[in-house]
Amino acid sequence: MTNKSAEQKPSETALFAALRRAIAYKEYKNEKFGPDHLAEYFLPAHFRFFLRFNKIRANTKNKLARFFPGMNEYMIARTVYFDRLFVEALETKTPQIVLLGAGYDSRAYRFAKLNLDTMIFELDAAPTQNRKKKCLKAARIDIPPQVKFLPVDFNKESLQDVLEKTSYTQEEKTLFVWEGVTYYLDPQSVDATLEFVSLSTKDSSIAFDYMVTLGVENRDQYYGAKEFAQAMQEQHATEELTFSIEEGIVETFLAQRNLTLIEHLSNEEIEQTYLLDAYGALIGQIIGFMRFGVASPTPSATVS
Repeated sequence: MTNKSAEQKPSETALFAALRRAIAYKEYKNEKFGPDHLAEYFLPAHFRFFLRFNKIRANTKNKLARFFPGMNEYMIARTVYFDRLFVEALETKTPQIVLLGAGYDSRAYRFAKLNLDTMIFELDAAPTQNRKKKCLKAARIDIPPQVKFLPVDFNKESLQDVLEKTSYTQEEKTLFVWEGVTYYLDPQSVDATLEFVSLSTKDSSIAFDYMVTLGVENRDQYYGAKEFAQAMQEQHATEELTFSIEEGIVETFLAQRNLTLIEHLSNEEIEQTYLLDAYGALIGQIIGFMRFGVASPTPSATVS
């Protein structure tokens, strides 16, 4: 994170992401809207206790929704979207998965039985990563031998320097998962990460979410934008939002960095793909300025 104080303690936004996933699991308990049955183990004990009660859980969900309209629904969709890509990588025996800013991502543990020989590298700031390992131990969740934890400061350290200390190899097909991270990085760090990925093999890919650039002139165009900006400033001041991409230019943005956009979902496409119930009705509207994308190295820029 850009703020020094944020680097010295576990990420608050990662904790709130886990809280939203835990609430979704308690509410839906299915693979479509609430698949993360391990999310609650990353919450403080008193959180886990109170989430047992329907009324308290509903009140917590509603309070979160008042501060961040559409964020609960966005987290539901985001979890399932990245679940799909993660599982596809395991099922196709992708040699490596790199979690860039892993936070309390539980996929390496939820899908451990699907993992035959894929190496998973979890990268994150040391305080968050250390707390995560303590939570896993307390919950008696085994860490598979394929999982490697690597502490990193994305704004100061290069991926090459961090990964070259491990068994990671740039000549192997890799899925990079960049979930819930880009908006907290400075533009130079984003460029450095994309440059590193662009030099991977041509069948590698990076899956990411990002926010559309917001300003006074366009905030009213996006559901939940004004409330989001205010709540981030008031409640998560140590984790600044420092990166965004102008609406409609992500393909060009990536091409300039030797990456080819192969999948992209707008807010409406996210809703229609991931938030329709069994009757075809939308369970809720997501925050309007977030997008999903997947890109691969442009062949001329790759190592093979």
